[in-house]
Amino acid sequence: MAVPQWEIRLRQPAELSEKDRQAWAALESRAAEPNAFMSPHFVLPALQHLDAGASVVLMWVERAAGGLKELAAVGVFRRCLASRVFPWPHLSAYQSEHTYLGGLLVDGDAVGPVVEAIRGFLARPGCVWKGLELPKVDTTGKLAEAVRQVAQQHRLPAQLLGPQERSMLTVAGCGEDLLRETLGKKLNEINRCMRRLAEQGEVRWHCLRKDIPEASVEDFLRLEHLGWKGESGTSMRSTKAGEDFFRDMVARFDRDGRALFTELRVDGRAVASTCNFVSGSMGFAFKVGWDPELRKLGPGMLNEVEFIRQVRTHCPDLAAFDSGASADSFINRLWPDRRSLGLLLMPSSRMASCALTATRRLRNSRQARRPKPEIDAIIQQVEA
Repeated sequence: MAVPQWEIRLRQPAELSEKDRQAWAALESRAAEPNAFMSPHFVLPALQHLDAGASVVLMWVERAAGGLKELAAVGVFRRCLASRVFPWPHLSAYQSEHTYLGGLLVDGDAVGPVVEAIRGFLARPGCVWKGLELPKVDTTGKLAEAVRQVAQQHRLPAQLLGPQERSMLTVAGCGEDLLRETLGKKLNEINRCMRRLAEQGEVRWHCLRKDIPEASVEDFLRLEHLGWKGESGTSMRSTKAGEDFFRDMVARFDRDGRALFTELRVDGRAVASTCNFVSGSMGFAFKVGWDPELRKLGPGMLNEVEFIRQVRTHCPDLAAFDSGASADSFINRLWPDRRSLGLLLMPSSRMASCALTATRRLRNSRQARRPKPEIDAIIQQVEA
């Protein structure tokens, strides 16, 4: 068997052919860590509508063996002279305002060799970029483990900063038992709200996974904009760029049968909706919306509860869902599983590694000298 050779290029998104985009989508389907936010269906619309003109490059990693080439990894990066945590020129993974999971897309059977090849690419003479900055990476995933191992082999310790928990939902464990376990007596109140909603008309719940109707896309945009996101200017419909991005992205995922909407309707009128995407064996929650006029009945909560009841029927091919939720989201009470995300720093040279270590020590020193909140309160009382 021929020993694979690794070819790495930094490419401009605009130069990708249709064949390149198809290869990227095929790589996503077999990636070691599923990630809808690294899909070409997400990244390319984001660059076109949200970050037009951004200085972004694609790290294009191909495996060559026996005269054939196969795409083995894709990274999307901003070129960064320095950051608060990485004080040398480096490549920082691109994050749009709606990116909830970072990292690289790497072929499932090549994670270690790809990371080693990337380190060698960045360490070659004359390369100005001295490492990678990878935010929102699964700290226990195959990529993080490979980065740690490669860094240790070359005595260039990688750093993992600020791990935070993200709620997850394991599909196999869903159903009525899970709802009773997570909600307890609160479930009785939620069921009463569903009965009260039914007094206003026929209630139906839908899970849409293929050929999403235009009416469902429109209903979602309307519901998300009606709530606090519309008031704060953060809904998808708040800007033309945001709405264009959303419609383009949904259309691309839907063409592959990988857009997933859930809806709660009363007499045909949508009162709650969620937008999700599928990548590999995982689902990824993206955005939610509900009718604020029915807030006392909690239509958003009712929609999510019904999803937990029925997801095993509608998504038997999926292992889990990533909530994408912030720490204060109500979804954290409903989705009991957790994953840990952090900022992964991978130096490619000894000097970059020393700079990272010095920066970390300085940061820790400043934190150690920072007065504790309770001490601040005592000082304020004394001064008063």
